[in-house]
Parts: sequence; structure tokens; C-alpha cells
Amino acid sequence: MEAKLFPLNMNMIIFYKIIFIIAAYLFGSIPIAYIWYKAKTGGDIREQGSGNVGGTNIARTVGATAGVITILIDVLKGFLPIMAVYFLFPDDLILVAITAVVAVIGHNYSIYLNFKGGKGISTSFGAIIGLCSFPFADSAVLIRILPMIIILAVWLLIFIIFRIVSLSSLVAAVATPLSFYFSKYPLAIVIAAIFLFILTFIAHRDNIKRLIKKEEKKLKRKGA
Repeated sequence: MEAKLFPLNMNMIIFYKIIFIIAAYLFGSIPIAYIWYKAKTGGDIREQGSGNVGGTNIARTVGATAGVITILIDVLKGFLPIMAVYFLFPDDLILVAITAVVAVIGHNYSIYLNFKGGKGISTSFGAIIGLCSFPFADSAVLIRILPMIIILAVWLLIFIIFRIVSLSSLVAAVATPLSFYFSKYPLAIVIAAIFLFILTFIAHRDNIKRLIKKEEKKLKRKGA
């Protein structure tokens, strides 16, 4: 009797995990910038500014406060699903890794916007915060948060020097898998970081072309 029940239990667990992954994608897909701009102006953010469905474009078209709020909510889209894994499946690092990637895929390829979306930087950083907050056994707190510190520091340094958001994001993306690897994170998490790096470069392919041509716009200082 027990032998028959065990596969059923395992099948149910797998089913619940699949449902959770789908939910993480749907949550990541919520287009905060699109909703914000629609509610504020009645228009479509994709027809304004850079056309990107993200906090930077909201900041440019609506205002800095709206941009900051949008970015913070997008960060939560990457962070909260990983925290949910901790409470529901605390020992499943593979599910943690998949959840981090799926949340960003949701932002970049939103089902609510015909599988189009933003660049995924804020949601990726939310996922990175989640990965660094996940209570891995035998990991000191400093080692856990080290990738997050490195990635944020790299982004800020490049931005301060060049004032180009896309360049900062791309360099920080390169630092992402490297920082997790050298911080000796589990393989599943390093692989997730590699996927975050790949997704960032795919989302920024047009920006890369403009960077090569030296046509990418800088974010001007206030009053400049």
C-alpha cells in the first residue's frame, strides 16, 4: 500500500512545483510600467520615450518618483517568488534557480503584453537579492550577500563613470555569474546566474548595437 502511495505523493509534489513555476512566471509578467502609465495618462508606455516597459522609461516620461516606485515593484517581482520557495520548498535549490530565471522571463516576455516586455534589470536584481537572502546551510552571511554587493557596486561604478544605464546593466550582467561562482554558491544557483546574464544581453541587443555605434543616450544629470 505504501509503495503505491509514494509515487502518487511524488507526482503531486512535482505537480505543485510546476504550478508554482507557472505562478512565478505570471507574477513576473505583471507589467508595472505599462499599468502605471496607462492609469496616469491613458496611453501606452511602449509608444513613449525608449518604448521600454520599465522604470527608466517611466522616470523619463512620467517623473522620477514614478520611476523609483516602478523599479522597486519590479524588484519585488524577482524577490518575492524566491522567498515563497523558501517557505514552500525550502530544500529545493533547483526550484530556486528555475524560479529566479522564470520571474525575469515573465518580465521580459509578459503574457499580458503578447510576450513582450522590459529589459529585466530590476527584476533580475530582485532575483539576485532573493538568491543572496536564501538561507543556504553552512554559508556565512557575508559570503551570501557578497554577489549582491559586487553586482550593485559594478553597476553604480559604470553608471557614475559613463552615465549610460544600458552599459551599466550589461557590465553588471557579466559580473553576475562570476560573483556567484567565486562566492562558491551551489551549481544550480550559478547556472541561474548565467541565464540571468544571457537574458540581459538578449534584452539589450538593440542597446548593444547603439553602444557599438556610440549612439546610446546618456542619462543627464539634473540641471545639466
